[in-house]
Amino acid sequence: MGSLMSGPRSPTRRVVEAEAATRRGYSHAHNEDAYMVDLDGRLFAIADGMGGHRDGHVASRTVIASLQQRGATTSPLEARIGDATYALEEANAALFSQTLANPAAGISGSTAVVLLVGEDYACCLWVGDSRLYLMRNEQLYLISEDHATPDGTLTRAIGSADKVEVERRIVELADGDLFVLCSDGLLKGMDEHELIGILCEEKENSADRLLAKAIAGGSVDDITLVLVWALADE
Repeated sequence: MGSLMSGPRSPTRRVVEAEAATRRGYSHAHNEDAYMVDLDGRLFAIADGMGGHRDGHVASRTVIASLQQRGATTSPLEARIGDATYALEEANAALFSQTLANPAAGISGSTAVVLLVGEDYACCLWVGDSRLYLMRNEQLYLISEDHATPDGTLTRAIGSADKVEVERRIVELADGDLFVLCSDGLLKGMDEHELIGILCEEKENSADRLLAKAIAGGSVDDITLVLVWALADE
């Protein structure tokens, strides 16, 4: 992927809009995904509880609750990035302490992908294989990079160790940018070309149409996605 960064420029006021959709997978008793949409704080996130481990739905909600406690803020983007990173580290400590308290029950862990939108820049924070894409000029860019082996086994997760390394990537915004946060269940029912096709259609109800496409494509996993539009304020 080419660089999406450039030099300094005058600040631009942004209008941020969002849609979200989620569905419990057929094989799960609970939806092990959780998400947040905070338009005031321009903070968006998805967490996917680790399948095959205890209380995946509790782990993902722990991550989201920790982020929600930081809530809406008018602080500069860099300060908000620090707050969100700290929230993920706090969630990691809470989940890992549960594992230490009862190791026989297995790991209590979750992925996390977070988008923070500023006026000129956005930041992606992530741990695990939930993804952030950027759709710009009908081109799709994968902003995050999966912490997983080729067979899908996670190599990093919130709660899987006493310390967690949160990765981050900064992207310069352009008018009309569309960000897609998703758990891995979405791409189990479609490929990236089909994702682009739906995103290039009309804007209204895009999240629901992507969810329906993934289900029709055979995904039986939990599916969660959040679409975020960053628009220049005319």
